[in-house]
Amino acid sequence: MKKVVYSVSKVNHRDEKMKGVGYIAEGNLIFPAISAKGNPYIRIFEDVANRCKPFTQDSTEFKGYITVAYTDVPVQRKDESKEIVDYIEVEYSVWFKYVD
Repeated sequence: MKKVVYSVSKVNHRDEKMKGVGYIAEGNLIFPAISAKGNPYIRIFEDVANRCKPFTQDSTEFKGYITVAYTDVPVQRKDESKEIVDYIEVEYSVWFKYVD
């Protein structure tokens, strides 16, 4: 497990950025997060180490894109009605840098 600083944001939604200190373990980015209800949980982005490429010449910074598939997602429409979407894919921009 290697310690990293990271930045993860939805593509085309730069205002929803997650950033902080996390870990790369078995190629996955792992970091603590807080749910909308205020409950802590561990967030995992799988296969980040393989999908992100070196961003600088010293090979400590990496950048790439990850597509995450979600199933049975509750969606609230503009008219305040709610429905369940069976499948949705969200693309994230990921940057991380190894630290000591």
